[in-house]
Amino acid sequence: MIRIAHLSAMLIFFSLNSIVNAVASGYKATEEDFVRWENAWDSLIPPGTYDFVPKDFHFELLFNPTFQSQLDEAGKVIDPSLEGQSVEIAGFMVPIEVRGEKVSQFLLVPEAGQCIHVPPPPLNQTLLVDTTTAPTPLRDLYQPIIVSGRLSVGSQSFDIADSGYSLVASEITTLNLGEDMIPVVPGADGDR
Repeated sequence: MIRIAHLSAMLIFFSLNSIVNAVASGYKATEEDFVRWENAWDSLIPPGTYDFVPKDFHFELLFNPTFQSQLDEAGKVIDPSLEGQSVEIAGFMVPIEVRGEKVSQFLLVPEAGQCIHVPPPPLNQTLLVDTTTAPTPLRDLYQPIIVSGRLSVGSQSFDIADSGYSLVASEITTLNLGEDMIPVVPGADGDR
């Protein structure tokens, strides 16, 4: 049956898939890329974290205060065994430290518009990315990027959101959108 973690993973996959399929130039993602990136986000959630979600899950359960509290607590669970592991993960930049057109610190989130137009993702689905030694160009809110580096485990708080993991970026790749592509925040308007 559907579990919240699998539902989130599907949303991430289809969000990235719909955006990256419109790539006019630059990196052309493959099906294997999408699987790898989906697995990278999934690996940030410790096994068993969402086992409380019933097998007969129904939408109305999201409005139950007790269930919502359980979801909130599950989103704070991070996996200490990931310390020092190399990761390549695709997502969207939410700038934290900006000087001119360069970003030295940002949050990487799985979907466009998170932290800005919709509530922030859970702690275990938010990465703090440090580019202090080599600031990276500021990207559009809806511009997908791929970040590589080594994970550090530990929560940090910011005005806009909290992160459960951080990494010093060894590489950041922009997935270029075609000029005719109008980015849409998945689920923001209820039509997607």
